[in-house]
Amino acid sequence: MSLACLSGCSGGGGRSACHPGVNAAEAWIVNGQQLRLLETGGSKAVSYAFKQASLFVLERPRNLSQTGQTVAYFTSYQALKLAIESRALPPGVRWVMYDNERWTQTPLVEQDNPKRYMTLFANLAHRHGYKVILAPAQDLVFGSSGSGSYAPGPAWRRYMSMGLAAAAARVANIYEIQAQANELPAHRASDAYEKFIRAAANQARSANSHIAIFAGLSTKRVSNASQLYQDFLATRSFVTGYWLNIPRSGQANPDSMAARFLAQLPAAAAAGSGSC
Repeated sequence: MSLACLSGCSGGGGRSACHPGVNAAEAWIVNGQQLRLLETGGSKAVSYAFKQASLFVLERPRNLSQTGQTVAYFTSYQALKLAIESRALPPGVRWVMYDNERWTQTPLVEQDNPKRYMTLFANLAHRHGYKVILAPAQDLVFGSSGSGSYAPGPAWRRYMSMGLAAAAARVANIYEIQAQANELPAHRASDAYEKFIRAAANQARSANSHIAIFAGLSTKRVSNASQLYQDFLATRSFVTGYWLNIPRSGQANPDSMAARFLAQLPAAAAAGSGSC
């Protein structure tokens, strides 16, 4: 499946008429190590939900995934620059991701100037023939010093006022909304997850009507698989696919939760079935 189908299948905010994947399930981004551990459990839900042509597998720059489309994962522009200069990326890699956050993996100068470095990252990657996924985190609104001076209120509203969704959409092939922090119990009553994804998707499409949009889901941010499913149902009309995060720390048996979530997808997929 081509990116043109992934982006073209999503209408501007309404329910998509075409969802790629088995039984019309969405496209997915998954960490390669997390995917292999999930597959080791033998869950039939994995092979059912993840169609190879619309599965993006995050790997270290020198690695190739044996399934789906390999995405070389980076947390800094400088790391991509070095990888390209040293020819570290294998010939089979066609995609690169920039996951810039307020953490030690992203240099302070990049944390303080996220729009500039997203543009530099995308432009460099495109010049060398790679397609780009940009996933700027919500905590970038605070800057490296934690003194960001954007709109008051929740981080996601500051994120919107900062224009990070539009900035990413203008230069990326896929823009990923890191909304999983809004899945936490403290935010569920206010529907912050859905509100953030709706707002970010609208801002992104206003900047680039052809952008493919993904949203983050995380087993670590919810209490059970049903909550993951609720978040999926609430937002699937705004996005092309999801980045399913299955962290290995702080939670017992996250693979089981992920498998239970994936097993529920066919019922949701049937409502929006179509073919690309």
